[in-house]
Formats: sequence, structure tokens, C-alpha cells
Amino acid sequence: MTCREALWRGITHLDGGENEVRLLAPEAFAHIFQPLQGKRIGFVRPIGNVGDALIEWGTRQLFEHYSINWQLFDPDKPSGEVDELVWGGGGNMGTLWQNNWLLRSRCLELGLPMTILPQSFTSREDRRFHRVFVRERASMALATNGILGPDLALGLDYTSNTRPSHALGIFLRKDVEGIVPRRWFSRDPVRLCRTGRQYIELAARYEHVVTDRLHFAISSLIVGRRTTLLPNVYHKNLGMYNTWLKDLGCQFAASLHEVRRRLAAETSSMSILGQSL
Repeated sequence: MTCREALWRGITHLDGGENEVRLLAPEAFAHIFQPLQGKRIGFVRPIGNVGDALIEWGTRQLFEHYSINWQLFDPDKPSGEVDELVWGGGGNMGTLWQNNWLLRSRCLELGLPMTILPQSFTSREDRRFHRVFVRERASMALATNGILGPDLALGLDYTSNTRPSHALGIFLRKDVEGIVPRRWFSRDPVRLCRTGRQYIELAARYEHVVTDRLHFAISSLIVGRRTTLLPNVYHKNLGMYNTWLKDLGCQFAASLHEVRRRLAAETSSMSILGQSL
């Protein structure tokens, strides 16, 4: 089964709850997790935010689905017997996020094989990794021998019964990756949530989510909301949109001005339609 076939097989199932969505079926991740079976895996958690917690949540579910024998692993305090290290998925490969670069360095010093779960690259990182999975095509040019694989949050199985109470939510990041001019009414969702569940439930409160936070957009898709993704400082968001999210119903806009223009055009069209009925 190809990743695209698995995507459409797993796109939506409503038998377990009104808003139950698994964006990608587990089969879409088989090429990532099957090579880990039968090994003692040390999972290294990258330094990150609540979006990274959402990725780890999906990772844990997929570890269970594929019967992976794993434990959390701290390279500064190694404990337990492990055969291979696995670095969590995300968007921290390269040198933009120095704390994660240094953490990977300490992992490599241990001399164990190290697999990188699906990541985006901000710059090349030609180091002795055992296997490197890349989550969007734009980063493939920066990853030697990279293997394309979905962001692991796309495999998260979650049910929400929250109904939207707001029409539109605009959420913009406030860090080095943000390039969209922030409006007074925008908020950074990572400052409002501490867990992946809170992240998804915040998105569920809105009929339409507009954001440059990749995993807040994925949270919105998980609960079946209209979702518009905005660009970040490098190719990650547009790359994820072109590689996966476009097929899942996500929209992309280059700016908030473009979002406003689209919404105004939709309102005008609805007004004309109403007058003709």
C-alpha cells in the first residue's frame, strides 16, 4: 500500500465520535516503524513546544501500533540497554535551533545507531545518522539519503466532541520562525496550551483557523475545521502543505491580506446567491 493510498484510507472515520478523524492510517508509517521492530529503542525527545508534544503523542500511538520496545532516553543520563536511538520528529534539523543540534551531538557521541523520525531541515546536517526520514519534499535537498515520510502528528488518533463557538481564529507565532505581521487580535497558540490535547481542543472551538503554527493547523484538521496555513521563515509550512496537507483539505495563503480577500469574495458571492434565490 502506498502512502497516498493509506492517506485516503485513513482520512476520516465517524463511527467512534462525531469529530473523530485520523488524517493518515497507520499503514502510511510502516516504512518508518517496521525497521525498529525487534530492537530495544531509546527515544530521544527533542527540545520543543506543545506542537512537538503533539508529534510525540502520535509517535507513542504508532510505537504501540507497531509493537516497538522503547523507552525515553536521555544522552546525559543514559540508563537501560538500548540497541538504537531514535530522535523525535519535528522541524529542528540543521543549526537554526542550536539546543537541538547540541543535543543530537551528545547522542552521536555515544556511538549508537541513530534514526531521525520525520523532520524538516533548516540547513544541511551531514552527520553519521543511521537513517533519516524527512517530512516534506522541500527538505529532501538538505538531507543526504533522506527518506520521505509523513509528520507523525498526522497519524494521531483523537476524538473531540467540542463544537465551534467562534467563527474565525487567527493565531500567529511569536518567535524566530514567524514572518507574518502580527495583528493586535492574533495570539500565539503555544502560549495558551501546555498539552497536545489542549492544543487540539483550542482549535476545535473555531469554525475556521488561520495560523502559521504548523501543528496548530494540523490540530484544526484533526477536528475537521476549515484550516488556512500561512508561511513561516523557511520552507517548512509550504513544503508540508504541498507534500501532505493540501490533499487533506488544508488551504494555504501567503498573507493575512490574502485571507481577508478570499473571505470578502466568499461573502460577496453568498450575498449575490442570496439575492438570486
